Amino acid sequence: MDEFLRDIHTMIFKEWVLMQDQANYKIYLDSHNENIIVIETNYSYSEVTFNTMNIIELSVTNTFTNEIEFYLHFQMKTMKHAIELFHEMLESIHKLIHRPITKILLSCSGGMTTSFFAEKMNEAAKLLYLNFEVSAIGYNQLYNVGEDYDVIMLAPQISYMHAKVQEILKDQVVIKIPPQVFAKYDVGKTLGIIRDAIDQRKASQIEPTTPISLFKAVHNDVKILTLSLFRNSNRVHIAYRVYGEQNDILLDNEIIKSNVVIQDIFDVLDTVFLKYKDLNVIGISTPGIINDGFVSSSNVNGFGDIDLYNILTQRYQQSFIITNDVNTAAVGYYASQNRYSSITFLFQPTSFYAGAGTIINGQLIKGRLHLAGEVQYLPLNLSDDKLVLNKTPEGAIELVAKTILSIISVISPDAIILSCVLIPQVHELKKELERYVPAQYVPDIIKVEDIQEYILLGLMILCARSL
Repeated sequence: MDEFLRDIHTMIFKEWVLMQDQANYKIYLDSHNENIIVIETNYSYSEVTFNTMNIIELSVTNTFTNEIEFYLHFQMKTMKHAIELFHEMLESIHKLIHRPITKILLSCSGGMTTSFFAEKMNEAAKLLYLNFEVSAIGYNQLYNVGEDYDVIMLAPQISYMHAKVQEILKDQVVIKIPPQVFAKYDVGKTLGIIRDAIDQRKASQIEPTTPISLFKAVHNDVKILTLSLFRNSNRVHIAYRVYGEQNDILLDNEIIKSNVVIQDIFDVLDTVFLKYKDLNVIGISTPGIINDGFVSSSNVNGFGDIDLYNILTQRYQQSFIITNDVNTAAVGYYASQNRYSSITFLFQPTSFYAGAGTIINGQLIKGRLHLAGEVQYLPLNLSDDKLVLNKTPEGAIELVAKTILSIISVISPDAIILSCVLIPQVHELKKELERYVPAQYVPDIIKVEDIQEYILLGLMILCARSL
């Protein structure tokens, strides 16, 4: 698009946004910056920011939780594209017009004793005009649905699991119901406990993630852009970084949406290229089997069975590296240490199949058609279906242990790097492994919390090696 026309379209879009004021929300120009349009509801604060080069940012913050619900940026191309993205933003805003419902989940061993309690709490919340929605569930389903709730309350018979549940469901408030409160079905006392716990959680601060440092030297004399697609709870993220010639981080950002499409990748690339015109190589990672840039079996909707490499190279002149996320994480972890010469990075997400990336003496093992590491195909002798086992810590111990046994018997790496929220501590996993194999054959098992950091670092390394 001609720059003059782009300027005109941006001006028209800005005026159009200001005309969208409705009874449910207020839209106005920021009093301190006329390049920012503010959209407010009772429980959200959103901005449409007009930057140089006609780059437009859209963001939605949930003021009840202080979490970013939606964020993206794009350069003005057409009014149709801009309006479509704005409507996506409004969908997030509309969900926050009324006070968000605090979703509370009661759990006991089977779910029966908490069902009646949940019913009484819902009745009380309605009488007291509290935006509480209370459900009950058995322990075996707790981790499968727990991320969808704000508060988890454990009945006395499973209260001993409190520490483990809080370690696994880190973003939720986890409360033990006192025995005397549970025995009397003391709804008033319980609601007070919940409100106190929520207020206390809001006051706490979450520590920002620190980028992983390289231990092994990586020669790089160009700028590199890395993008990683991943699903987190109900949203999809596109995390991206620009690394400089000294492997320093020049730009670190992410897109947050309910769903992503290929146009979202284009928007990231187009806006980054405006600032960093000398980018020649881009690395992209995604879940799934990646064979010559063709993505299949991805758990990110819209990015399964897609020839991503050809789509991108037909549109852009830059070189692209398309990789599996766990293989890339293995590369990143390997380069961040000097203790192990062979590692396997095992990622076991909740409710999805696992993946593994293996490096032996610095060499990533990809296998025929890049199928190496797809441990979902291992013919394991399990007590239940893999996706059923991967709903509780106990089931995850069995599933991960038997997966690791297969890896040990074929590869026997120096260390297993494990990312699995259902296994917060590795000592139980080691005990399970030692039931099948002598302790001296069990490799070091290292638990990592943030696979994303290793993915972004690994992408930079793979791109540097391709030059």
